[in-house]
Amino acid sequence: MAKKSRYMIVTAMKNEGPYILDWVAHHMSLGFDHFLVVTNDCNDGTDRILDRLAELGHVTHVPNPKMLRRNEGQWQVMALRYAKLFNVYRDAEWIFHSDVDEFLQVNLPEKTLGAFLKQVGECDAVSMTSVPYNSNGQKSLCDEPAPSLFRQRNKPYGALSEEGRPVLNAVKTLYRNSVPFQLRRNHRPLMESFSKDGYVWRDGSGNVLPPSYTDTQIKALDALSSVRYAQLNHYAIRCAEAYLIKVNRGDVASTTRLQKSLKYWNSYNTQGDEDLRYVTPSPLARQIRADFANDPELTDWHNRAVIFHHEMAARILETEEGRALAEKIGYFG
Repeated sequence: MAKKSRYMIVTAMKNEGPYILDWVAHHMSLGFDHFLVVTNDCNDGTDRILDRLAELGHVTHVPNPKMLRRNEGQWQVMALRYAKLFNVYRDAEWIFHSDVDEFLQVNLPEKTLGAFLKQVGECDAVSMTSVPYNSNGQKSLCDEPAPSLFRQRNKPYGALSEEGRPVLNAVKTLYRNSVPFQLRRNHRPLMESFSKDGYVWRDGSGNVLPPSYTDTQIKALDALSSVRYAQLNHYAIRCAEAYLIKVNRGDVASTTRLQKSLKYWNSYNTQGDEDLRYVTPSPLARQIRADFANDPELTDWHNRAVIFHHEMAARILETEEGRALAEKIGYFG
């Protein structure tokens, strides 16, 4: 019988090949012991990397059933609904929804989920507040972990704290699988009677959240008061080259999408405080990543994915729309 997962990440991916191994290694070092990944029609080797990680026992990888009916429903919604059908999901003790551009960070000497939960106390759910980082002025995709490359937050948290101004950021939530939530959504699960039924929901500082949060659909918290012991670093845009690929996703961007994509880039690429706490991966994360590098098949597919993304970026830059977006986000600057 397969070992039941204590802490499992559920996520969806499409063409994230260069980033998977660093992301998995980091979260394994925190104590996550399994990953349920639903993929959306990948062609960069993402599915091959995940298949190999599945053979090694770290991942359950399944294709998104929405590929059979592409014009119906939403990709992420379908992925999360489909994940719930698998016994590996049903048997997990804790579930965490997170994406490959998000790195959960534990701000304690022992950087593990176990240490975090011991610090904050008994609970049934924890909302981890997102802390976005900008592009750090980087143009080209580099084969290193995102926290090592992108070191500047996109808001001046220090100044905002001194001014006493709250900063409402989105959350992602770690929760006990046994809680009978009515809905399980990407940012947080929903249960109208959560607090009334005696369950406890905390934030990354260990604060017990009130019914006005727990029993509603609110999915944001003050990033100044909720990240003492844990936070979710979000590298939404990465570098300029990586962002071109994110926008493209296999299709030439239309004018409408170009305008929307520029707004998204500008919203994340604002200037803020430098944060060097996460530049160096933990010794355990480095060891796990080195173990992955020693697997010839994983290394081969990873390297192919990096090459694929560089070549994809070059093809995007040959299009009028791609060059226009690249110019506007400072790729040629």
